[in-house]
Amino acid sequence: AWGKNKGSIGKVGLDGKIILVEWVGGLHAPKGMGLYKNYLYVADLTEVVVIDTAKSEVIKRIPVPNAEGLNDITIDPKGIIYVSDSKTKRVYRIKGNDANPHVEGLQGPNGILWLKENLYILDKGGLYKVEYDRKLTRLADGMEGGTDGLVAVYDKEFIVSCWAGVIYYVFPDGSKEILLDTRREKINAADICYDPATRMLYVPTFWKNSVVAYELK
Repeated sequence: AWGKNKGSIGKVGLDGKIILVEWVGGLHAPKGMGLYKNYLYVADLTEVVVIDTAKSEVIKRIPVPNAEGLNDITIDPKGIIYVSDSKTKRVYRIKGNDANPHVEGLQGPNGILWLKENLYILDKGGLYKVEYDRKLTRLADGMEGGTDGLVAVYDKEFIVSCWAGVIYYVFPDGSKEILLDTRREKINAADICYDPATRMLYVPTFWKNSVVAYELK
């Protein structure tokens, strides 16, 4: 659910059964989520909402100056948060309660991922690695349909979802393969989640109000 103070996060079991429709409410338009220790960090328009998972309640809101449309979140092993803002075309870095621009001048960043020692960003059809000087190295491009979700399968192999309904597998050499294309059926593919233990990929269909699970083979 979206709307001022009407946004919420639900809880669904791995068997697909709904545990709670509104596990935590009081948000606006929650999108990307990141889990660190016992806390869930949620991108909610102009702030990052911190939820105590044990208590199922919001314990803090971290405002992000000049943000307009916070989207995806990733967290490094030290607890530093990175969050993309698709509207202002930048990625913020949050340490403690301080949020500052980290990468600017992008075209429309969405999915982001911290992997090993590097930050990876999806930006307008391309997958990029952020180097230590914050410059970008392009790893793959030409992914049509609005790059959205990003997960790692191995150290240098990724799965990318595109809003229009395409899911790509990206290989270390930058080549890619279409795993799924549901554009003809008008089924969107928003942010994604991958469970390496079961090799299951979870894909929210957004307007179809469902989450579909695919086994990666």
